[in-house]
Amino acid sequence: MKVTFALVALVAVVLAEPPVPSSQYLPSNQYGPPSNQYGPPSNQYGPPSNSYGAPAQTQAVIRPNTQYGAPTNNYLPPSNNGGYGYEDRTEPANYQFEYKVDDPASGNDFGHEEQRQGDVAQGRYYVLLPDGRRQVVEYTADSEGYKPKITYEQVNNGYGSGRPSNGGYQY
Repeated sequence: MKVTFALVALVAVVLAEPPVPSSQYLPSNQYGPPSNQYGPPSNQYGPPSNSYGAPAQTQAVIRPNTQYGAPTNNYLPPSNNGGYGYEDRTEPANYQFEYKVDDPASGNDFGHEEQRQGDVAQGRYYVLLPDGRRQVVEYTADSEGYKPKITYEQVNNGYGSGRPSNGGYQY
């Protein structure tokens, strides 16, 4: 049965006539050649003029704008008190802050704490590194500059956050 069907299909393909093109696909001469109704484009402005010559080789002249007047000293640089306008402030800076983020699901473990008395700030910040170590920076900042002490601690055998498992080492 399959052979008969295949043979009939083959005969139908061989004996089929090519399709007759419909008139919509036949070339048409309905458009004809282009019209000369408007003529060629005109050159109403003519060629460019040379009456002005080449541009002059001069520097740009920028004149100051006097619309707003001369500058005033209304906005002075900040004074030694930090620029906040507290001229009579005599108290030393005293503060303390701390924040921590410990999210084992995302692998985030970092924090910062700082205390300041007068011109001396002491603090500590840390972050869990991708290799499982926690980098800890303990610092003092005073009139002599910023003095950090950087240490590294191994945390939970290198996975996630937690307490140091073997002390740590420092550079």
